[in-house]
Formats: sequence, structure tokens, C-alpha cells
Amino acid sequence: MELVQASTHLLDSSPVKGISMGLIYYVYTGRNAWHSTWVTQYANGCMHTTFESAKEYAEKRRTRGTVFYIKQLPCLIFRSQNTCVLVTEINNRNPLSGYSPDATTDDVAYGLNKIEGALNNYLKIGAPINGVAMSFLPNSRFWNVRPGPRDSVIILASKNPSMSVEKVSSDSLLAYKSYSNGGNYYLGWSGIESEIKRLAVLQLYRKAKPNKSSKKDANKARASFEAL
Repeated sequence: MELVQASTHLLDSSPVKGISMGLIYYVYTGRNAWHSTWVTQYANGCMHTTFESAKEYAEKRRTRGTVFYIKQLPCLIFRSQNTCVLVTEINNRNPLSGYSPDATTDDVAYGLNKIEGALNNYLKIGAPINGVAMSFLPNSRFWNVRPGPRDSVIILASKNPSMSVEKVSSDSLLAYKSYSNGGNYYLGWSGIESEIKRLAVLQLYRKAKPNKSSKKDANKARASFEAL
């Protein structure tokens, strides 16, 4: 499935009912910018939920001599009653590594206003999904290391809250490079080394998800209270 970039100001304030992490597929062509640094640019429709969908996207845009790349990216997934929001980052080997669950300041960027009922932590069940998405904008209050204004954090949205997203099953993420089999044949794809890590996304997910001991403690406290 081809994913669409979110217009965060159009999202509603329905509460988040689920937080998880997953994998999406990023299709790009790139250029060697400086000192062997590989710079990629976001294009409409370049993010996909499956490898097959990503390959179809590349086929539709193939031209003579163009080489495509498909890269797995880890993402955070937020689901409300009506919406699914996915957040990832390109041009960062450890996506979302600069994000802070807790606001780093009380002040918003010049010319901006806080939303009604603004929180200092949106990485939790019950937070408004529009606030969650806005907290990942590059100019938000939630960055220890602020990302660039373009071609960095990517916020995607779907009106299908139960949309299927692949799970992250390993620390080793995959990447692919296309090769031509001739104009009358589909592109071929060879596996290449990926520099992308899931560490930051995993850490944010763990901070958002109560651990088992916390749940047990909460249940014990509730049982003790009910017994009184």
C-alpha cells in the first residue's frame, strides 16, 4: 500500500488507542552529495507498507538509466478510532534519535501557538493524535537534536486505523538496489547493506509502552484498593 504524507493540521483530536512499531519501505533515487554522504529526497508516494508495493511504485517511474533503491525504515505507529499515523525519518542512520518524549522547553517556535490542552508528553495512550503528530514536526518542542526542515522526519497518515504494517523482527534491516533486465522485463532487485538502525525507534516505543512490572504493580494497587 502506498502511504500518504499527513497534513497534521487536518488531523482530529481523537485519543490514541494503540502505540506500536513497525517497518515501512522507502523508494528513492539519490545522488552522492559530498564526502560520500548519500542524500535522499522525499517524493510523493515513495513510502509503502510492503516490498511488493514499493517495487510497483519503482516500475511506474522507471526511465532509461535510472537506478532505484528500496530501504526498510523503522517507524512508530499511533492508532486512534479513525486514524493511523506513522512516523519515521530519512537521512538519519538512527531514525528519530533526536526526538524527546518530554518537551525540552515550554516555549513554541516563533509565530506558532500551542494546541488546546497541550501536553508535555504525547508518547502515551490517550494523547490526542493531532498533538502526537505535531510533536514530531521539526519545529516542535520535542527535540534534543532538531532535524532539518525538509527531507528528514516523515509523518504519514491513513484513514484506516487497522491498517496492516510489518513488524520489526530483527536489528538487521534490509535494503535493495534495482538492476535492469531489459526494457521489456521487470526490474531486478539485489540485496545491499543497510546502515539503518532501529535503536531509537525501539527506545521510544519502550518508553511509550508500560512494561510488565508496571502493569503488575498497577493491578496489585487496584486490587488492594478494591479490597479495602
